[in-house]
This record gives sequence, structure tokens and C-alpha cells, in this order.
Amino acid sequence: MRTVLSFVSGVVALLALLAAVPLLWLSTHIANEDGYVRFSSTLAKDAELQRAFSAYLSDELAARGVIPAAIKGPVASVLSQAAASSSNEAGFVEAWEETQRSSHREAFADPMPKVLGIDIGPMGTFVAKQVTGDLPVAITVPDNLVVPVVTSAGDREVVDQVEQSTRLGRIAGIVAVVAAATCIGFARRTSAAVMWFGAGTLAVAGVLWLSSGPVSQEILDHTEAPSEFARTVQKLLVDRAAESLDAWLVILAVGGGIAVVAGFVGRTVTRRAAR
Repeated sequence: MRTVLSFVSGVVALLALLAAVPLLWLSTHIANEDGYVRFSSTLAKDAELQRAFSAYLSDELAARGVIPAAIKGPVASVLSQAAASSSNEAGFVEAWEETQRSSHREAFADPMPKVLGIDIGPMGTFVAKQVTGDLPVAITVPDNLVVPVVTSAGDREVVDQVEQSTRLGRIAGIVAVVAAATCIGFARRTSAAVMWFGAGTLAVAGVLWLSSGPVSQEILDHTEAPSEFARTVQKLLVDRAAESLDAWLVILAVGGGIAVVAGFVGRTVTRRAAR
């Protein structure tokens, strides 16, 4: 009976761990406002984002009559260079973080707006000031220059589901810890239970690592992008998310490996002592 209870508890612990890791990542990196701002702040220095931002800004300014359409190309080039050279300056990164913080608050507002966007006004104003003397026209970036990023009802439902990740992640984490303790506590050989649970943890890390790529592509394939800038932001966020989760999985795998070694050593020592 003890062996069966230990085995069942171990399976429950591993299944709960399989759910807890991605849920807790979502909770700390997406659902939490400060965590999301820290996570997304690295995008400000990404060259692909800077090019997409500069192209969208110049197109939007030309469409609004702020700059003549005839010089839109040169303006985009100058803005792109300014964005790249300004990316290491605190003002540019802070402007992007301000944009991300306001976008996060809008996304998790109640009620949720029909269209979720990114206000690139702060970034546009910062970059425009850097190129004032390099262009034949003065650039005044309009207030509330919002780029729509999420427009479909289905995508907004996903945001609502992400909001539940904190509660669900904590529940899954507690279940994993309690079940793991039960598994080891009821095992006839503690060292063997630790070793096999460590191997299971390694398997969980492997499953999550193998599935992260297809899941990331699935998200991109089924998320609408109203503009090239929106698609770039979506792609970079998903790529960064996969990289960040992989770092968690490395730690999980290392922990599982340590448990395997510790269990194996303990089992060896126990067998020798019994002889």
C-alpha cells in the first residue's frame, strides 16, 4: 500500500510540476506588471524592433501630414539610426518601459478595451528630439500615438486567461510540493524515491523544452497582427519568452540531475551498509 501511494503521489507531483512551471513563469513575467516591464525592457535594444519602430513612425507621421511624403524614406533612415544610437541611453529605454507599463495596465484593465495597443508616443518624442538638427523639417510627434497590437476577441480572451495564471500556478506549485513530499515520505527506500523523482523532473524539463518551440509558433500563427510593427513586437516577445522559459528549464533540469545523483549515492551507501 505504501509503495502504491508513493508511486501515485510521485506521478501527481510530476504532472503538477508540468503545469506549475509555465504557469508560474506567466505569473511572474506576464501577469505581474513590474515583471512584464523588466522582461520586455530588453526589446528596446533590439535592432529588429528599432527598424520596425522607425518605419512605422515615419509612415504614421507622413500619413498625418507631420512630414512630407516625399522625404519619408530619408526620415525613416535618420530615425532608425537615431533609435539605434539612442538605445543605450536611459531616456530611450525608459520611454519604452513607460510604453510597456501603460500597455500592460490597459491589457489587464476591467473592462478590457476592444483594441489593445502600444503608445509609441514617448519613444517617438525621444527619438525626434535627437534628430532635430538632421532634418529639413521639425518633427512634432502627436500625443497618444497608439499602435494596435491585439484586435481580435479570441486574443483578448487569451489575455484574460493569462491573468488567472497566478492563482493556478500557486495551486499547481503547492500540489507538486505536497505530492512530492508524500511520495518520498511513503517510499520504502527514500534514496530510491529521490532518484526516480529526480529522473521524473528531468523528464518534465525535457517535455517542456521540446514543446516550447511548437507552442511559440502556434501562438504566432493564431495571433493577428494589424501592422508590421505589431508583428515584430509579437514575434520578439514570444522569442524572448521561449528563451526565458528555457533558462528556468535548465535550472529545473539541474535540480533533477542533482536529485538523481543524490538518490543514487544514498542508495549505494545504504546497500553497502546493509552488507
